[in-house]
Amino acid sequence: MTKQRRGESGMSSVHRAAGAASRPVGVGTLFAFAAPALGLYAVGLPVAVYLPPFYANDLGLGLTVVGQIFMLCRLFDLAADLGLGAVSDRVRSRFGRRRSMLVLAVPLMGLGAWQMFMPPAGAGPLYVLCWLVVMYAGYALGVISHMSWGAELSPDYHQRSRIQGWREMAGIIGIVALLALPALIEQMRGGTKAEHIAAMGWFIIAIFPLGVLWCAIKVPDPSTATTGPSSHPGLRETVLTVARNRLVRRVLLADLLAGVPPAVTGALFIFMIEAVARTPGITSTLLLGYFVAGIVGIPAWMAISQRFGKHRAFALGALWNCVLALCFLLIEPGDSTTLTVITLLYGLGYASGTFLLKAIMADVADEDEMRSGHNRTGLFFGVLTMTNKVGFALAVGVTYPLLALFGFSPEAAASTPAGQPIAGTGALMAVFVFLPFAMNLAAAAIMARFPLDAARLAEVHRVLSARRAGE
Repeated sequence: MTKQRRGESGMSSVHRAAGAASRPVGVGTLFAFAAPALGLYAVGLPVAVYLPPFYANDLGLGLTVVGQIFMLCRLFDLAADLGLGAVSDRVRSRFGRRRSMLVLAVPLMGLGAWQMFMPPAGAGPLYVLCWLVVMYAGYALGVISHMSWGAELSPDYHQRSRIQGWREMAGIIGIVALLALPALIEQMRGGTKAEHIAAMGWFIIAIFPLGVLWCAIKVPDPSTATTGPSSHPGLRETVLTVARNRLVRRVLLADLLAGVPPAVTGALFIFMIEAVARTPGITSTLLLGYFVAGIVGIPAWMAISQRFGKHRAFALGALWNCVLALCFLLIEPGDSTTLTVITLLYGLGYASGTFLLKAIMADVADEDEMRSGHNRTGLFFGVLTMTNKVGFALAVGVTYPLLALFGFSPEAAASTPAGQPIAGTGALMAVFVFLPFAMNLAAAAIMARFPLDAARLAEVHRVLSARRAGE
C-alpha cells in the first residue's frame, strides 16, 4: 500500500509539473530569463563588426592575418560546443542544471572581454588568438546553457517562440545599448577608437554578471523529473546521434545558411558604408537603426509564427531578407536617404530566423526524447551554437582574404577622395549582396515544409507525459 501511494504521489507530481509548465510563462519570469542575453548578444556584434577592423587597421595586423585568426578561433571552438552541450545535460547540482553552467560562463567571458577590448600596445597575433579563445569559451558556455534553459521552461509550441522571442529582444537591446556608447562618448568628450572599443568591453563586463544574477535568482531551473534523463554519449556517439536525426540535420543546415548573411553583413557593413555609400559619418547611427528595427520586427514575426507556424514564419523571414539584400544594389555614393530606408527595412527581418530556429530546436529535442528516451536538449543546442559559429567564422575568415585578393584595402578606401573610384568595391558589393541572398533562399527552401508543427508536438508531449508518469 505504501509503495502504491508513493507511486501515485510521484505520478501526480509529474502531472502537476507538466501542467504548470504548459501555462503561459509570466512576464516577470520572461524579463529575468532574458536578462543574460543583454551581455551575450553584446559580445556577438563587436566581435563581428568592430574588433576585426580594429585589430586589422588600428593595431596593424592586416586583413588576412585577422581573418585567419578569427576563423581559426571559431573553428577551434566547434568541438568545445559539442562537449559543453553534452556536459550541460549531465550536470546534477542543487543549484540547478542550466543555472550552474550559466554562472560558470561569467568569469571566462569577463576575463576574455577585458583582454580583447582593452589590448596592450603591441598586441600581436598570438595575444589575439589566446584571449579570443577564452572569450569564446565563456560565450559558448553562456549561450548553450541559456538557450537550453529556455527550451525547458515550457513544452508549449507557441510559448517557446515567445520565450525565445523575449530572449532575442533583450539581446538586441543589449546590442543597441552597446552601439550607443561610442556616440555618447563622442558627444561628451570625443575619444579615440580604442576608447570606444574599451567602453564596449566595460559594458559587457558589467551587464552580463548582473543579468546572470537576476536570472539565477528569479527563474526556475526545471528538474529531470520534467525534462527526462540525459544520455552520456562520447564524441563518436554524439556525431552519430546528430547525423541520424533528420530533423536536427535540417534545423542545423537552415541555421548555418541563415547565420552566414548577418555575419557577412556585420563583417562588411563598415567597409560598404565607407567605400560604396561614401557616408562614413552615419555608420553608428545606421547600425543603431538596424537593430532597433530588429526589436520592432520581433513581435510581428511572433504573430506570423502564431498564425502560420514557426517553420513558415522562418521561411517568410528568409525571403524578406533575400529581397532587401538585393535592394542594396540601388545605393549610389552619398545617397544616405536610400541607404537609411533599406537598412531599416533590412533590420526588420534581422531576428526572424534566429529565435524561431531556437524554438524549433526545442521541439526537435522533445521529439528526439520521445524516440530515444534521453533528454539531449543541451547537446542539440550545443550543435546549434556550433553551426552559428561556422557562419561567423566563414564571414570573416573567407570574406576578408577574398576582398584582399581582389584588391580592396580599407586604408585606401578611407583615404580616397570623393568622386574617385576605389579598387575592389565591385567584389565587396558582390559578396555583401549575393552571398546573403543565396544563403537565405536556400534556408527558406529547407524549412518551408518542416514536418514538426504544433499538432505533431502535442502528440509528442502526450507520449512523454505518459512515459514520465509511468516512471
